[in-house]
Formats: sequence, C-alpha cells, structure tokens
Amino acid sequence: MRLFVDTNIIVEYIEHRRWYDDVKLVLMSIREGQHIGVVSQGCIYTLVYLVERMLKARNIHRPEQTAILRKMMTSIVRLFESAGINRVGILEAMASLRFDDLEDSLQYRCAVESHCSVLLTINVGDYKDVDKTLLEVMTPSEFVEKYLRKD
Repeated sequence: MRLFVDTNIIVEYIEHRRWYDDVKLVLMSIREGQHIGVVSQGCIYTLVYLVERMLKARNIHRPEQTAILRKMMTSIVRLFESAGINRVGILEAMASLRFDDLEDSLQYRCAVESHCSVLLTINVGDYKDVDKTLLEVMTPSEFVEKYLRKD
C-alpha cells in the first residue's frame, strides 16, 4: 500500500512527541517493505529547515550541524519516495475551497497525484472535507489499528 506521510508525522518521530510509538510502527512497516512511504518534495525542504532550527536550539552549529543534518535527511530520503505536483496541480490546490490551510491542500493534491491509498497525518480534521473515495485520511494510531495490528 502507498502511504503518503504528512510532514507532521516525521516531525512527531524526530521530536518523540505524543504519537511517536505508532509513527515508529508505521516507519518500520515502510522500512521492512510492507508499505511504500511517500512524502512531498516540500516536506523535505520543510524538514531541513525545522531540523536546522532544532539543532541550533540545542546549541549545535556548523560544521557539526551540517553533518548531523545530512545524515538525518539522507536516512529520510532513502526511506521515502518523494513526490511533487506540477503547476496545474498547484493552482488547483490553491483554488480548492475544501481547505483553509493551503499547505494541507498541496499535501492532499500530492498524495492523490502520487496514487497513495492513505494519507497519514496528525491533523485529520484539516482534511475533513476531502473526497474520501480517493484516499483514506488517518492518524498513525488509526493506521496501526486497522492495518498493522495482528490480534
């Protein structure tokens, strides 16, 4: 199954937040080849920016910062396919009245155009008005419960 992973899922993992354990299970299923993970190209740029800020906040500066950032981002890029959308897709995402947050609209459009079955996000409410026939929108916990639990 192709899983589109919202940026906030990876941030959740990196920062060991509330959903960390379920995100870890999802990432393991991708790493083990059970599922294919997809992120937007914009996700990569955003993560570089956020991880740089995180490292600076921990008083880690260049060149050590760059080395850590390269290692972390290389691991992420190797784990996921990256997907983009063209100008028409961007314009359609910008025009969509289903979203208040344009970044979510872009992510959704990217997930649909990448033929993903599931969009994983922490903020499912941001996707409440999407066409549910195109893909499922789920939290990591919902995904783990539905697709990974073998009771």
